[in-house]
Amino acid sequence: MLLVFVLLFAIAVNEYHRRHHVEGVEEKAKPYERTVDDLTAEYGEPEDVILLNAVRANEAMGVILAYKNFLVVEGRRIEKRDITDVTFNNSGTPYARDEYQVIIAAGPSQGDYIHVKAGYDAAWTKDIVEQIKKNL
Repeated sequence: MLLVFVLLFAIAVNEYHRRHHVEGVEEKAKPYERTVDDLTAEYGEPEDVILLNAVRANEAMGVILAYKNFLVVEGRRIEKRDITDVTFNNSGTPYARDEYQVIIAAGPSQGDYIHVKAGYDAAWTKDIVEQIKKNL
């Protein structure tokens, strides 16, 4: 019985690796795995860096990089011409405390709205929105 279990487990592990690891194909880095150094190597030195979260200041999820014609938000390039509005929202509910979000309306090419977590301080989030608008 134990031998059957071990055999089934080995088959399951082998099948998992076969489906999720294709030889010669590199997986694209997820936004939370990318660093600011990765982004600047790809896009060059930004004109401005907008800090979202001081603890994650060297991660793609912790900053917005502003360039002449585009922003890099959570590792994604967003053309400035596609951005129609920037605002913020308290995503908490009466039942659960949650972070404020910066909301970037970027049109259908970017999925309409991009929600970026900005912490628990409304004044900080408002300053972030103002910095983004200044860079548009």
